[in-house]
Amino acid sequence: MNVEKFEGAELHVHITGSISAALVPWWIHWLRELHPDLIVNVSVTPAASRFLAVRALHHLANGKVWVDSWDDPGTPPEVNSGRSGDSECFLVFPATLDTVMRLAQGRADSPALLMLQVTDAPIVIADTFPGSNEIVESNVRTLMLRPNVEFAPRVNGVRASNRSEAEVGFNLPGALAVVNRMLKEGRPGE
Repeated sequence: MNVEKFEGAELHVHITGSISAALVPWWIHWLRELHPDLIVNVSVTPAASRFLAVRALHHLANGKVWVDSWDDPGTPPEVNSGRSGDSECFLVFPATLDTVMRLAQGRADSPALLMLQVTDAPIVIADTFPGSNEIVESNVRTLMLRPNVEFAPRVNGVRASNRSEAEVGFNLPGALAVVNRMLKEGRPGE
């Protein structure tokens, strides 16, 4: 595997409620081993917390870790301005169909969605869609109209639900390659 190292100093990982969320603590550990000086901030949807222990993320990530709820006292105030500490980019990893549809609709009904709606920083979406149709593709096209949004390259994998082969964007090395390119090209408005 071609290992892509993140070229920035700080990033934010938004974890949504797919069973793939169970693998994210390992990926954060891998990322921090590869890049020890990297600051990793993490937000976790309540649905994702069914698949992983937020407490473990507090030990693996070295930035802010919070649950994506208006009631979480750890929610940083800068989410209202599209920031997460000094994060240079956002990875939605894994990105469920529900999260992508809500983002495409312009919804901001959670702190992380608000942050993602108003940021001009690069956003890379590592999707875990169960399938596709015209409605899904229409929402993906809508998101691609934003100059700061791209999708991670798709890779072959195996679905946890039925062990069938599938293509997904849940690909951290690929997502890092995309965000590195986006950072190199510069953000809109720079």
